[in-house]
Amino acid sequence: MIVAVEAFRLKLDSPAVDGRAPARHARGVGMAQPGEDTMRRLRHDLNHLVSAALFAVAVTTILTGVIADLWDLNDFRWHTYAGYVMTGFALAHVALNWRKMLAYARFRLGRSRRGAPAQKREAPTLPDGRLTPAVVGRAAGGALLSRRGLLGLGVGGLVGALGGRGLRPPPVIRGGEDLALVYHEWSKPGVLDALGTVANWGERPPQYKTYPHADTVTLPHPDLAGGLPTEDAIVRRHSTRAYSSEPLGLDELSRVLFLTAGTTRRGRRAHPSSGALYPIEVYPVVHNVDGLAAGVYHYGIRGHTLELVRAGDFRGAVVRQGLIQDFLGEANVVLFLTVIFQRMRFKYQDRTYRYGLIEAGHLGQNAYLAATSMGLGACAVGAFLDDAMNRMLGVDGREEAAVYMLSIGKT
Repeated sequence: MIVAVEAFRLKLDSPAVDGRAPARHARGVGMAQPGEDTMRRLRHDLNHLVSAALFAVAVTTILTGVIADLWDLNDFRWHTYAGYVMTGFALAHVALNWRKMLAYARFRLGRSRRGAPAQKREAPTLPDGRLTPAVVGRAAGGALLSRRGLLGLGVGGLVGALGGRGLRPPPVIRGGEDLALVYHEWSKPGVLDALGTVANWGERPPQYKTYPHADTVTLPHPDLAGGLPTEDAIVRRHSTRAYSSEPLGLDELSRVLFLTAGTTRRGRRAHPSSGALYPIEVYPVVHNVDGLAAGVYHYGIRGHTLELVRAGDFRGAVVRQGLIQDFLGEANVVLFLTVIFQRMRFKYQDRTYRYGLIEAGHLGQNAYLAATSMGLGACAVGAFLDDAMNRMLGVDGREEAAVYMLSIGKT
């Protein structure tokens, strides 16, 4: 079987012209010259090597493409490089096989025109009926360096390379170890971790949280005229812990909320978000805002509204939750930021918590710059009593949990 296959390949490499034998078999008894035979074997081996490399690079390109798509990597250079290398090997493969491709095209086109299979030609033989050394050598070379063996070698090398970089032992959790560092190690991405993205991490929840039965206050359209330029706001920004008793205007609250987390244009918001999933919810706890009753509100981002969650004076509760920091009760309003984890978990799995905290930081800086530009004071607080704060906001602390608070007020 191998001899027959090799004879056919030799026919493709040396197509007859007008029914006459190729020139290289015209000398003597049709034996190929030793130099030609060696070059043919080298070309044969090189062709198999290029095929194996092309297969390996194609698999790499597919894997890097899957990783880029599932991890939302818009500029994943390894995928780009793999694509370029695959193109190079594909061109090399065509260059090594263009004669076979043309011969096969002629064979197919000729067969279609004639409506009958082309007549098979016998492999060149010696006068005693034995195959020529060229054919025997090609068969032996194919057996020593088979295409299947080369492809297996290429696939094995690729799997080993990916496994070596993608498989990593889980971190050891020792007694008294910092769990934050353990989580940081656990959530590091590996190459093979992309396979976990096909697992079911739950369905995507609604993009917007609403309180359909709550009393709703429509905020004034934010007036963005005036205020400090961005450069000055960045330079002058600082944490303010002393506030006056002057009430904050509803229009000022509207502007702060819009610049912190509002919808700006075409569904975009004032802050970046991983995958544009926007897991953060904003709960203003109002202490002293002109024309607005004190209480816990939810910021309706889509309609730029406030939805009343709980009415009442919560200054004492906020101070206690903030570990007895009195300025939290003196500010005009305190913004509480929560994360709805499932909004990102279905896509980013165990990196969700990282991305949620990063996004809360984006909103916090927005609040700082908005307040500074308007001549207001702001102060971010990360130390608080989580359970009490979550109960005040009416969230469960697991599917949605408070992660940040910022005081805003007149100075």
